[in-house]
Amino acid sequence: MKKLIAAAACAALAALPAAAIAKPRAKVYRGTFQAVGSDGAYTNGKFGKAQLVDGKRNDKLSVHVRHLGGKTRYVFRLQQAETACEEGAPGGTDVPGWRYRRDGVLRTSRKGNANSWARSHTFTADPDTEYFVGVYTATPTGDPGEIVLCAKLTTKSHKKTGKKPGKRGGKKPAKGGDRPDSPGKSGDKPGKGGGKGPRAKVSRTVLR
Repeated sequence: MKKLIAAAACAALAALPAAAIAKPRAKVYRGTFQAVGSDGAYTNGKFGKAQLVDGKRNDKLSVHVRHLGGKTRYVFRLQQAETACEEGAPGGTDVPGWRYRRDGVLRTSRKGNANSWARSHTFTADPDTEYFVGVYTATPTGDPGEIVLCAKLTTKSHKKTGKKPGKRGGKKPAKGGDRPDSPGKSGDKPGKGGGKGPRAKVSRTVLR
């Protein structure tokens, strides 16, 4: 019976997807779109954001673009390169295994805004590779044309958990001064100590 249970457990582990075993926890990459190409020469404004979730079993790419041409079609792609989103850097290559909503075509509103997404079940981020989302003008066939926006994807940095030394150093001396054996308190208020007794005795001696 024990052998049968062990064999069943091994079979269940073997049936698990390789991606689920290789990726124990999700990683989140974020980036901010900036104008590149001919548009990048005269503006450095922000044109939306992109987020990539390298999940345990499901991978998701979310794209939100702003301030583009109104009522215009664009195309976005998740790409990889040795150097991403830098001036003079060569173009990237598409990351395989992604399914894009509407084939990656973005249709902007009258104000030039648009949102879209892409999905994958096989993506695993390589720490030695730079990923970015490129937004391109759309050709008549719906393929990427000239690059317009670029968002380099990076992981969120860890927050500093250490406390500032100034705050701790400022509070501790204040607490020490409230203690009965603190020299600061006895020196600040000499009249409340044993000073009343000797003064009263001296006055009585003088009257006698």
